[in-house]
Amino acid sequence: MATNKYEDLCAHCRRRLPTGEGVLRRGRTGWLTYCPEEAPDLNRPGPALEARSPDRRRHTALAAFVHARLDEDIEATANHGTAWRHRPARSGRVVDDHDEEIVQTWRYLADHLQAWNPNRVWANVDSRRLVVDLFEAAATGSPEKATLGDAVKALAMAYRDHPEFESAWMLREW
Repeated sequence: MATNKYEDLCAHCRRRLPTGEGVLRRGRTGWLTYCPEEAPDLNRPGPALEARSPDRRRHTALAAFVHARLDEDIEATANHGTAWRHRPARSGRVVDDHDEEIVQTWRYLADHLQAWNPNRVWANVDSRRLVVDLFEAAATGSPEKATLGDAVKALAMAYRDHPEFESAWMLREW
């Protein structure tokens, strides 16, 4: 168990922890120090933010378009729920969690495939769904709704070549 190398404040209760008395856990912004009794359990991750099922809601045309494209992105992974990596390291050979070869190719293509493995695509899709959820949950007419609407338009612009994309969703010209 990693401990704090320098005096720090507990990320949970803000109590000052002398050197060596805190527990380190990796957070979104780096390594965080916690009191030993308040440190997150590595074996039981906290509640994950999840997008509500888009099928059970009424959507604006923009939100429905983005959800449909995200569904297509998930389908494109063919439900391969594994992480991909080089094996041996920095080679052109990419394998999954079961050491099954995915592809043997040039190293720069293998780098790209490793970076965009199915787990990463799924996380990317889920984060985009959360942006759409926030847009749909914002109060009508609020500044937040307008700002999140622009964010959803920006997400939709990634699919501007799709036949169902509406030109009114463009925030800028390419």
